[in-house]
Amino acid sequence: MRLDRRKILSLTGAVALAGVVIVGGIYGPTAWKVLRGQVNMVPSEEVVIQTPPVNSTASGQEATSPSDSATEGQANNPPSAQPEKSTSTPTDQKGNKKYTEPDISLLNPAPSVAGYFGPNALSDAAKTLAFGIAWNLHQYADGYLGGATAGPQMNNSDIKKYIVFHKTLWEKQMEKETKLSQAATLDTYMRNLLNRGADAFDSNDKIRIEQFHQEIHDLDTHIFRDDLSSKVYGATPFATKRTE
Repeated sequence: MRLDRRKILSLTGAVALAGVVIVGGIYGPTAWKVLRGQVNMVPSEEVVIQTPPVNSTASGQEATSPSDSATEGQANNPPSAQPEKSTSTPTDQKGNKKYTEPDISLLNPAPSVAGYFGPNALSDAAKTLAFGIAWNLHQYADGYLGGATAGPQMNNSDIKKYIVFHKTLWEKQMEKETKLSQAATLDTYMRNLLNRGADAFDSNDKIRIEQFHQEIHDLDTHIFRDDLSSKVYGATPFATKRTE
């Protein structure tokens, strides 16, 4: 049996890439550094950003520069690209929060979201991805608004790219879903939420950044973790009113 060399190389690359994703958690900063160059190859029309339009001139050059490769040195990296090793504060300062990987054992969708898709409408991979997106972005929104003691640090332009990265992953996963029509409401909401977040950080609009923070907070702690002890902003269409 003759093996095609190109197929062997492609298979080897796919296995290596899968290993990176596993090591990096549910698309955390490590995996993002490796994969974001591939995401930037996706045609821009697939990521629809709300007005005002994204300034692709500055951010696009930064995203596709050679220094964004997985082997880039920290000297060529902005501190925001490695938020878990922030140099803005002493490393021995107590209370600073670092990035933590999503804890899938906490995935427990609230009753308020159950009516938007049947028990088998979304695959486990899609549910896990949605949970990981909310978990990851919540951390950086907290850190951006509350400082190093509230969450890991990343500047607004990199958070915008991080959001677009996750939105692209979500869209690719939705292409694989066989019963997407049963979860269309949630899918549309996720895409629009990530659009709003990317636009808010791109324009550095503090009001819209806070609105995005409230939505991603609710999505993470309330919708996907059903955490009764967490503050509820009521910022998502899936919010369940509970008496405190």
